[in-house]
Amino acid sequence: MSIRRTAAAALLGVALAVPMPGAAPSALAAPVNATPTPAPTPIAGATTAWSDKKIFRVSYASSPSPVPLLAVHSWTVTIVDADEHPVDDARLTVLGGMPAHAHGLPTTPTVTSLGGGRYRVDGLKFHMPGAWIVAFRIKAKAGIDAVSFALDLP
Repeated sequence: MSIRRTAAAALLGVALAVPMPGAAPSALAAPVNATPTPAPTPIAGATTAWSDKKIFRVSYASSPSPVPLLAVHSWTVTIVDADEHPVDDARLTVLGGMPAHAHGLPTTPTVTSLGGGRYRVDGLKFHMPGAWIVAFRIKAKAGIDAVSFALDLP
């Protein structure tokens, strides 16, 4: 296919994806502000938050503290259930990024269970100042839920 035909096909695809005024939204069109990063907790800078479905209360402590910029570091994450019992059987997935810049974390953190509802997250790094989100998807016997923490790094 020629460059001219490729460009025309791309423009046509964009034109078909943009709804006309008064037209019903297309089921195929993605939301304009879509981001793979979960929504932040309502309190910016909070180190403790309830998960979205209120199944878990999650807190973190950074080592070193405060959360550093441009350094690989660790967090200790503590998870308890609604009755304040430690959640020892959780599987955590770490997500995060800068929603305003549409990029994720520059590293792939790993999670190690420490027992007593505590988990060490190694390999976190924030490579630029600004608003960051760190989110955890939690899968445990009590259920599946997620929690997000908003950070504003100077």
